[in-house]
Amino acid sequence: MRQIITKLLLCAGLLASAVPSFQPSHAQALKSELPVTQNDAAVFQVIQHKISAQLNKPSIMLDSNSLQASPLLMKNGNLYIPIKWLELAGIGRIMKSTKTNSYWIDFSPEHPTYFSIIRFKADSSKLYVELNGKLTELDDKPKIPPPFMKKNTLYVPVSMLSRMGINYDWSQGTLQLKWSEKSVKVLQPVYATEAGRITFSALVQKEYGRIYLMQSMGFGGMTGVAIGGTSSLKGTEQTIDKSIKIGSREFSRVEFSVDLRPGPNPLQIHSNDNPSADIIVNRNVKDPAVIPIRYNHDTDANNIVFNKPTQGYLQVQAGEAIEISGSVITDEYIESQVVGFQLTKFQNGDFKTNGTKTVVQMNEKREFSGSVAINEPGTYLINILSPDLFAGGMTSPYGSVKWAEIAVEVRPKGR
Repeated sequence: MRQIITKLLLCAGLLASAVPSFQPSHAQALKSELPVTQNDAAVFQVIQHKISAQLNKPSIMLDSNSLQASPLLMKNGNLYIPIKWLELAGIGRIMKSTKTNSYWIDFSPEHPTYFSIIRFKADSSKLYVELNGKLTELDDKPKIPPPFMKKNTLYVPVSMLSRMGINYDWSQGTLQLKWSEKSVKVLQPVYATEAGRITFSALVQKEYGRIYLMQSMGFGGMTGVAIGGTSSLKGTEQTIDKSIKIGSREFSRVEFSVDLRPGPNPLQIHSNDNPSADIIVNRNVKDPAVIPIRYNHDTDANNIVFNKPTQGYLQVQAGEAIEISGSVITDEYIESQVVGFQLTKFQNGDFKTNGTKTVVQMNEKREFSGSVAINEPGTYLINILSPDLFAGGMTSPYGSVKWAEIAVEVRPKGR
């Protein structure tokens, strides 16, 4: 069981043409305490919190606010807090399983901890994990002071708090709890630009470690700009201010540049520590004819060429047929004789699969020709999928991969 726990422990200056959706009042509030610039899309910072409480008093001080709460208690020489304090502080939600009569804390993304998987029971000095719907004891020695119920409130021993990432100090009749919250403020969640690339930055407190830009692949999932990947979008990452000291805190400023597809571009400034900053960049294109078909990777231009369409951004009416033809030219051995067209539609902040895949047979020269008609207005990508080839999958080494994409704006009929 210790091995399980061990594994769990391991386990976007803006371009001049860009017009941001900026929140001045929010930015001004941050500027009063942090050196936020117009280029900053988000601020990643660590915020310190504190709870102070006295024994048997029906209130607590959360940071500088007094709140009514169940009291701190002493039982059998051990200090106990009502677990509801953690909900009041926004650290997490208290969860209960009626099947196993156990409790656990669903910690917020701002307070990541392995303790999310630990369960405990009233009147039991053991800790548990749930495996296959059953509780399994952890081999903890010594045992914990048992939690208990009082007035429908679950109390847990203060000694458990350190496991939850919460420091505590008991001195002269006052208990103090201290913890850090990793917080992200998205200053500019939406951008609009006519340029093919956008640049923005993020202000990052040192404790966050490295952050990096992720971009939607348009076909499910995201890929990292600075760490490679197979997305058609390309970008760069650089630290432009390495040591910005604000009191006892130290920040850096990381700048990102990223190529844009026509229409919406879902991006994320990602942190492994959570939370992350989601951003949408809308690229407006005046002349669709100048937009080439976008290959998913530079080398995919060696795999497939197109006769129709001759551009990578189309504006069509609902129901209008879009002809797609070309040739597969790769020297790689392929396992099937078909090319696929899969629609994804932009909705709820990302591109989602829309409808079934269209499969087009190749002739003996590996030429293909087919069409796609989109009946509902909206913003789409036509993802061009390869024949089955060696893809190196875990279960089957052969499969279809995305080679290219065509962006499509579908307008209502008559417009």
